[in-house]
Amino acid sequence: MPDSTWRPKSSPAGFLGLVAAALLALAAVASAVFAVRQPVGFAMFLGLLVGFICGALALLIVVMTVGFCRLRYRFEPGGLAVSWLGRREVVAYERVDGIFAGQRLGQALRVRGLNWPGFHVGVGRTRVMGFVRYFVTTGDLNQLVLVVTPDVTIAVSPADAAGFRRELIGRVEASEGAAPVPAGEKAATETVPQSPLRDLSLAALLLAAIAVLSLTMLYISVRWAGIPDLLPMQFTRDGEILVYGQREDIFKLPGIGAAILVANLGIGLSIYARERAAARMLWAVSVIVQVLVLVATARILH
Repeated sequence: MPDSTWRPKSSPAGFLGLVAAALLALAAVASAVFAVRQPVGFAMFLGLLVGFICGALALLIVVMTVGFCRLRYRFEPGGLAVSWLGRREVVAYERVDGIFAGQRLGQALRVRGLNWPGFHVGVGRTRVMGFVRYFVTTGDLNQLVLVVTPDVTIAVSPADAAGFRRELIGRVEASEGAAPVPAGEKAATETVPQSPLRDLSLAALLLAAIAVLSLTMLYISVRWAGIPDLLPMQFTRDGEILVYGQREDIFKLPGIGAAILVANLGIGLSIYARERAAARMLWAVSVIVQVLVLVATARILH
């Protein structure tokens, strides 16, 4: 049979994600505009902090929305592949023990992972089906298809649940007479999916980076009245001054730190599903960068 790709059931998740990201982006811009119109001090510091947090949240929601838009169920020669945000979960047809409607779960949808209105990716455990991995865009059990294997049950929500079940049954039956697949290739190819929103390292490292960046801005605000019009901005190893700059140039340092933090946050979120360790490393680097920015700022203003 030729490969075929099925879209998930439509849901408001994409629209809600875009609206939420747009509102947060507007809030970030408004906070930034408010901050630059204030004299250097606590009000400016607070406006920049709120703007940065809103911008980071907007970026996070954009990444999750992209994940929703890229969710697909694909019938391949070797098995059913579920992909979202660069991640693939493959179940060999030979491993399928049963195909059921969502009511077989025996309880309401309970997902530990990403839970956005109309978009649920994560894991759960039920008394009837045991361990379940969810890749669904609805909480309506009537719209779900459960693919049962010896190890785990995969829950999906194709736009045409009945047609999806018919095609899956046909492919499973066709695979029964095929050559056996090596045991190492029969299992699902990916580990349990985890949403970055449930990763404590993201929250801890992001809060740490924002805290250090905020401390840098607060330090500049407190010292602003006593900062001379010309500041030494670059030094040699021996401490000799190479370049002077206007005192407003001191804001370039936390600005660079904020840009690096936002970039690392976005890249980390986009690669999290494929390279979890690399994503965490990027977020950790963001904290280190903020510490270096704070040290450089203190040295210039000391």
